[in-house]
Parts: sequence; C-alpha cells; structure tokens
Amino acid sequence: MSLEEISYFSQTIAAVAVVVSLVYAVLQVRIYARTAFDARHNVAQSDLQAFRRMIATDPDCARIYRDGLADLTKLDSTDAWRFGALMEMFVANFEYAHRYEKVYRAETDLAFRRVLGRPGFQMWWRRGRSSFPSETCTLVDTLAESANSAAT
Repeated sequence: MSLEEISYFSQTIAAVAVVVSLVYAVLQVRIYARTAFDARHNVAQSDLQAFRRMIATDPDCARIYRDGLADLTKLDSTDAWRFGALMEMFVANFEYAHRYEKVYRAETDLAFRRVLGRPGFQMWWRRGRSSFPSETCTLVDTLAESANSAAT
C-alpha cells in the first residue's frame, strides 16, 4: 500500500467519523430538547395544580376568586388587589397550558372558558392585559370571545 493510498484511506475514515459524530450530536440535541420540554411541561402542570390547590385549600382565596369572578366591583380594595394577583396567576397558567399541548386538554379548555367568560375576569382583563405580551393577550381575547359567544 502506497503512502497516497494510506492518505486516501485515512481521509475516508475521518469522513466516516465526522458523519458518525454529527449523527451522534443530532441525537444528543434531540434528547436534550425532549428533556427540556418535559421539564417545562412538569413546571406547567405543577403551576396549574398549585393554583387549584390554593383555591381549594384557602377559604379566603376561594371567596375572593368566586366573588371577584361574579362582580369585581363588590370586592374591597385589598381583595380586588388579591383577585388581580389570582388572575395574573390564572392567565400565566392559561398561557403555559396552551404552550405545552400535553397540559392542554378539552377539560382544561372548558375550565379556562368558564373563567374567561365571567364578568369579573373581563373587567379585570381590561386593565390587567397590559402586564402580558401581545401573543398572550391575543390568545386570551380569542378564547374569551368564544366563551362569550357560547354563553349567548
């Protein structure tokens, strides 16, 4: 085997090694992306559950949530502020659920629609929407509109 043939052979081996390492890198990136998505999904699920748990276990939060959704104007200033904080958490959870399709299901959609169509939420949303990015506002507006049209 001549020196030139050895050179060609080594270049072929190097090319195969580059292809193998690129395939390996692509597989690793896919694994990382899947793991990152799963981690974000778990956080989104956890946030939804924490919100539900708070409403279910704290009578004061449950009262503010219920009364605020019915008529925001009947809450005193402190309760209205707390209602605003609850709604910010609610909209953040709504956005998470839409972003991570595994979290968003038909029953989740129905639960969100029920809240988005309530007078207290809509009154709060007119002011509260400025705290969110335009994509989230569009998403909330679209579902709220469909909740309102379904109610009529």
